[in-house]
Amino acid sequence: MPEHDLMGTFPPEGDAQVTLENWRTPPHNRWAFQHVSELVPSAQIWRGRERARELQRAPEDLSTISFVDHRGADTTFGAFLDSTSTDGVCVLRRGAIITEQYRNGLEDWRPHILMSISKSITALVIGILVGRGLLDPSRGIAAIIPEVKGSAFAECTLQHMLDMTVGVDFTEDYLAAEGPITEYREVSGWKPPSDPGRPGDLRSWLTTLRAQGSHGHAFHYVSPTTDVLGWVIERVTARTFAEAVSELLWQPMGAEFDGYVTVDRFGAPRAAGGVCLALRDLARVGLMMLENGVANGRQVVPFSWVADTRFNHDRQAWANGEGAAASPSGGYRNKWWIMGDEHGCYTGIGVYGQYLWIDPVASLVIAKFASQPLPTDENVDLDTARCFQAVGRALAG
Repeated sequence: MPEHDLMGTFPPEGDAQVTLENWRTPPHNRWAFQHVSELVPSAQIWRGRERARELQRAPEDLSTISFVDHRGADTTFGAFLDSTSTDGVCVLRRGAIITEQYRNGLEDWRPHILMSISKSITALVIGILVGRGLLDPSRGIAAIIPEVKGSAFAECTLQHMLDMTVGVDFTEDYLAAEGPITEYREVSGWKPPSDPGRPGDLRSWLTTLRAQGSHGHAFHYVSPTTDVLGWVIERVTARTFAEAVSELLWQPMGAEFDGYVTVDRFGAPRAAGGVCLALRDLARVGLMMLENGVANGRQVVPFSWVADTRFNHDRQAWANGEGAAASPSGGYRNKWWIMGDEHGCYTGIGVYGQYLWIDPVASLVIAKFASQPLPTDENVDLDTARCFQAVGRALAG
């Protein structure tokens, strides 16, 4: 079905209707990922009343920058965008926008779901709270959220959560049709409940997860750990997650547009994947990280937190974990992926093709939205890294 036919009549009919059941699957995700609040209850992340951080423009044509893809074939940045269901891309060099494109009906003001780049946003708020002395990464989660006693999170620390080294019995299988990950979607409000008489809720469900293995030993990617961090933020700040993100990050950073985050039936945020932002504002987050936590003339995220994120990942836990085979020189720290390349690149990544790529050597930020047909594709992931690295090399001079 052509994307322009989705939700194009009033009311939509048949397969043109995007629903809570089909919104994450193609072709429905092409419309859904920029209309999430029309499908899932959501809480506004207010940009405030201050002037947005101004971004200068210095247009450059990046379309012909070439790289070798996973098949060994020569291709270009432009062809890559065309082949990866791109909804939008914004590239900043030295703080100025050099390329900004919108596709599939996306507009500059419209929030698009970040998926797991939401984790990176959540961790920045944690970092701000650490910088203010309100949190300690070595502190046990149960001391902050006593409700997790008896669960997988009872004996782990905040840093275990931030680095995905929690020993928890959960498999991140995005294509599974049953089991814990489908329960997770249901209690988050991302999928109709299989038992409408017992809809569940996210916070209660998190406390049912059980330990498996030791904490801190190995990298094990589990999205619900970040939802616990969302709970931590709410408990420590006595604010909703959306309010805390607005007050601590979004307003001080100089965001241009409001964002939002999906919430369950009791208002619990899907901090792991439900944040939705406008493309330029996501690029502003990347620019803030590139500039060591400074934005709008103020230190928004502590310099020490940015440095810790870039340089202090646990190499042994990474070597012991599930990411080392594909990226032996990589890592993961504070909800950011460390590429381990010659430019010291690091990135937030979300399923279906969401990226926030930071190249410190090239002074480069790439924010990319997409609605790819599959949640994960190793070949596309490899091509994305090669493409963005090629752009960085081309612009580093």
